[in-house]
Amino acid sequence: MSASLPERPDLGQLRRKAKELRDAARSGDPTALDRFARRHRSALAGEASLAAAQLVIARELGLSSWPTQKAAFDAATVAPDDRTQALLAVSIEGRLHEAARLLQAEPGAVVRSLPVAAVLGDADSIRARLAADPGAAEAVDDERGSPPLLYACYSCWHQLDPDRETPFAEVVRLLLGAGASPSTNNGARPHHGYRSALHGSVASNKPAVTRLLLQLGTNPDDGESLYQAAAHRDHACLELLLAHGATVNGTWALEVAVHAEDPEAVTMLLRAARQAPEQAAALATRVLPDAAANGPKTIVASLLAAGAEPGACGGDGLSALRRAVRAGSTDAATMLVAGGAVNDAADIDRFIGACMLADRLGAERLLVDHPGLIDRLAEADRAAIVDAASIAATAAMQLMLDLGFSPHNRKRARGDGAPHRRLLRRRRGGTDPAGRGGRARRP
Repeated sequence: MSASLPERPDLGQLRRKAKELRDAARSGDPTALDRFARRHRSALAGEASLAAAQLVIARELGLSSWPTQKAAFDAATVAPDDRTQALLAVSIEGRLHEAARLLQAEPGAVVRSLPVAAVLGDADSIRARLAADPGAAEAVDDERGSPPLLYACYSCWHQLDPDRETPFAEVVRLLLGAGASPSTNNGARPHHGYRSALHGSVASNKPAVTRLLLQLGTNPDDGESLYQAAAHRDHACLELLLAHGATVNGTWALEVAVHAEDPEAVTMLLRAARQAPEQAAALATRVLPDAAANGPKTIVASLLAAGAEPGACGGDGLSALRRAVRAGSTDAATMLVAGGAVNDAADIDRFIGACMLADRLGAERLLVDHPGLIDRLAEADRAAIVDAASIAATAAMQLMLDLGFSPHNRKRARGDGAPHRRLLRRRRGGTDPAGRGGRARRP
């Protein structure tokens, strides 16, 4: 048995059908059992549940799950104009499977709406619309107050289909040729809701579009695009910005590259910063403590080579060497000492480092050699278990719990308001680069 999404979907009716299917399967009805066998055989190993029956219903409609079915019904029951706005929102937020469902429910939106054609990278529709009305290239939509160029630059559709990046470059070329400015932005200040064509193309990682905008003279120093580029493992946008003179000083770009543990990006940024050696040394010094605790030793070596002070301290007052010891980064600690850093690591630092390395013997030896060490741990010291959890260091966490650390420890975040930290939390799964999981981003 198979079906298709009804013209007038009624989720309540399907819920009732799922309950009827569950009850029929439990009573041994052959038809119901056959439907389970076709769509969810494993559910028959036990008593059929309502959730299993809902999954059978969803699969019979060609959908993968009940939540997917609900989303499809929601899309089908929204008014066309609302679906168009929802399609624009989810396309720039990176919720592309939802965007695909909305587009399927409202295929005519691309014909009616220039912003939708832009967000989808539909160059043919853009070309036809601009031929009829060239001024539409600069028109803003009523809902978001954004022109088509920003929708094209912020769209994430190419992440679902990489072949779309070339059409996006053509869309941008058409819009610019019709009068849109390559420096189009929303007038906000950096870090305060700033949105621009360049920022969008870099944040969504469209090198072809970024190249086009830079070639036409848009300013690479907007305070945000460089650190967005530094977060991509693909360095194409970063290379383009630096080649067009983007300034590293005054941005979070180096911090982003260090926290992303990306030695190549760090090297590229330091090379650009060395055009002003004193600034490069100051930048390298600023990020050295974090690099010593979190980054590969190649990053620490690059920072020291750029003139970083080996005795630099972080915002918590701990030296780079103490940070390295606490993180169990023995190579980084050795490198810092060789570079001239004073070995100011204390017994607590070495104990936390042994725990992070899951070195039970070393940690227990320190407890024997320093009676009362556990009692001297400050709240920030005990929060090291949170660091272990953040990197999924299971053995380290188990050792800490065995030695008296509490599973309820909390870590007071340092500098969580910094844009580079927010960006990296998104990249690591809190939300995606386009802001998924929070409020809808306005391009």
